[in-house]
Amino acid sequence: MILRLSTTFLTAAGLGLLLAPSISVGAQQLQRSTALNEQNQQVDGEDTSSIVSGNSRLLIHRRRKTQQTKHLPRKLQSSQCKTVIAIDSISDVMSDGGEESDEDFLCELEHGVTLPIQGTEEQISQMRALLRDGTLISYESTLEVLQEVELVEAMVGEDGEQPPALLSLLQGSVSLPPGDVNVINSSDGRRLNAGYNVQYEGKSPVLVVKITDKDGLAVSGDANYISDKVFGTGTDKITAASGFKDCSFGKFELTYEYSVNIDDKLSARGVLEVTIPISLKSSSQSDIRSYAQLAVEKKLGFSLPGPFQQVMFLTEGCYVDSCGWAAYAHIRGWLSLYKGDNYIKPAVVVHEIGHNLGFAHSGGLDRRTYSDHSCLMGNPLWADDLGKMCFNAAKNFQLAVGSSAWYNNGRGEIVTWDSGVDGGAVLDTKMVGIAEFDKITDNNPVVIKLETGQDLDYFVGFNRKTGPTLQNVLASDLVTIYEMGNNGMAYSYSYLNAYLAEGQSYTFSKWRGTQHDLTITVLEINVGVVPGYARVKIVFGDEPTFVPTSLPTAKPTAGVPTTPQPTPTPPVCGDGICDLNETFQDCPDDCVVVDFKPNNGKSNAKTTGVMFSLDAKELVTLTSLDVESNKGGDSQVTVYVRQGDYEGYEFNQGAWEIVFDHSVSLQKNIATNIGKFDKDVVIPAGGRVSLFVFSKNGLMMMSTNTGSLRAAYEDDSLVLYNGLAIKNAFRKVNGNGTWNSSIKYYASSNMNVEEEELRSSSMEEETAFVEDEEKGRSSSDRGDDEVVTAVKHHQHAN
Repeated sequence: MILRLSTTFLTAAGLGLLLAPSISVGAQQLQRSTALNEQNQQVDGEDTSSIVSGNSRLLIHRRRKTQQTKHLPRKLQSSQCKTVIAIDSISDVMSDGGEESDEDFLCELEHGVTLPIQGTEEQISQMRALLRDGTLISYESTLEVLQEVELVEAMVGEDGEQPPALLSLLQGSVSLPPGDVNVINSSDGRRLNAGYNVQYEGKSPVLVVKITDKDGLAVSGDANYISDKVFGTGTDKITAASGFKDCSFGKFELTYEYSVNIDDKLSARGVLEVTIPISLKSSSQSDIRSYAQLAVEKKLGFSLPGPFQQVMFLTEGCYVDSCGWAAYAHIRGWLSLYKGDNYIKPAVVVHEIGHNLGFAHSGGLDRRTYSDHSCLMGNPLWADDLGKMCFNAAKNFQLAVGSSAWYNNGRGEIVTWDSGVDGGAVLDTKMVGIAEFDKITDNNPVVIKLETGQDLDYFVGFNRKTGPTLQNVLASDLVTIYEMGNNGMAYSYSYLNAYLAEGQSYTFSKWRGTQHDLTITVLEINVGVVPGYARVKIVFGDEPTFVPTSLPTAKPTAGVPTTPQPTPTPPVCGDGICDLNETFQDCPDDCVVVDFKPNNGKSNAKTTGVMFSLDAKELVTLTSLDVESNKGGDSQVTVYVRQGDYEGYEFNQGAWEIVFDHSVSLQKNIATNIGKFDKDVVIPAGGRVSLFVFSKNGLMMMSTNTGSLRAAYEDDSLVLYNGLAIKNAFRKVNGNGTWNSSIKYYASSNMNVEEEELRSSSMEEETAFVEDEEKGRSSSDRGDDEVVTAVKHHQHAN
């Protein structure tokens, strides 16, 4: 059910590029050039040319088999794209001050050929602005362009002679005419490109295409294996098909059943195999897509997309263009392409088809492109058996309201709350998570949109971890707040602003340009009932003294909460929860000591101090850490702590508290435990703490060029962010660096059995062992008491 729907429907689109987690972004830059025509260069019997589009330097090579093709004169002609397809990519280095993502653009021509649109920096910037404000709509808008055509006679390949018209297009180029960009849209609301419409509900026919190049390169796995991995036609229970079915509660299903009979063409249910007459190792992505599409159409006897809503191209690898991606997809289009074995990872496929449905990426607290790990449009789960995760509150609003799908009907409500500008408005309600949408009985909100009166709005949700979201990574069972543009109605990046545990608040200062603040407070979280709920109170300005009677349907009725904030109950030893005042020594039944061991590889850089932040997914208490020294011998080790971010406090020693300051006997290049902190460091669920570890004689870390405050590693309870390398304490920052040694903390001993079975395959549970946390501290500083700890190891692949 939707309350007070917005009327604006803006769409922008693109082709989403998903970076593989094991690839360094800086080393895999998407490059573009800026010249419209480059001199051909002969390389190993092939001509290549570079074309340039915008400031991201995407270098695209065109392969020309001159020994097999007769070239005729080129000519420059005015033309119009069948449609414009936008490309959403990520820049070379996600540095603190750098641009995180640029869009680029393809012009769709005849025969399904798509070529990069070339233009000046100013023109490409103008196109990006038009895309982001909804004027340029991917797969709908078109442009007048200058098309350079090189006529050719034919090219012989393994499948025979290819059409001269296709080769002419592939070896041509497309550029913008001088002056401002003029986007062409239909004046009467009709789609200019009427061959494809996005389908959000019902059975969505998907064709998976296994591509083999002329040298025999193809993805591993036969057609039956591929069919099982995508559709679950064999024994696989967690697939892209199951993910969409579960998240939509049966309203959207990927299917291998089509309106035409092509069974005699398929190698397995939903899987078609084709061979292209070019080599993956010497061909651009544009050429690979075009020849694959031609091969599919020739085999099936009709043009794509035909009866299919989505077509998935599977290729063995990428060799010519920049290849720092795992998969990519047309935004609001039908095509996605997967490199290597990424098609077997359900979350990756759901992410890419999410782009087909019009979703942009989801950024986290650090505003990085993929860092919202509460949403599959952020960094998804990277394994064959991981996929139980859905979308965030902003994307759910886009589905329900912008696309009239999935959550627009039912007992769960999608609420648009307009506070007005006068102050005194209050909303007090129980929210239920999308994961239990089918269990709602009391018309509880599942998404609350906070109307700002501008294109950028805020969205509140309860991120319940159960059922279809059982493998959620970040902010589980917490209240989440996101921002998103385009009124939440269409393609726009979303960013996580905060996640709140029970008793926590988040405040927007001077809401909507007024002198009043808007505060969101979580009064209660209860996941012990079905459906679980979070009681949320939103107050704008001064709270009035009378009570609202019901949830508003338009502007809210002001009021105060009907029940007071609950009084915290004292900790109970034996309930499996490591409460604030419990420790391993006091209550070993509730508390275990977790050894948080970053899996970032071998330390590769020297420094004297590292400043970094940790986020807690549940209440944790930091008790100790290891230090890896670049020198042996005694060294004064100091650990500073502050609640919240370190940004703005890098040179302010007075803003930090010392929790450890002792001489420690360190070994060269061996991690040594420094002993127990003099004061435990408590991080509440959803909270952040920053640490500065300084060793006078030096320590080892991981160097990074990806910027600070980007998630580097996480386990069940903590998220570690890239930080800063410090040479002189509170005086000089050397650059970026990542803490790479163990951190010990208390955590709750209880663990849901079903959740434990579905943990990442890289998580390891080792047997408990006994250790002396004081080992390593010099005899002059060693305390009399020794601590015996049961240590439970968790390791996640990030």
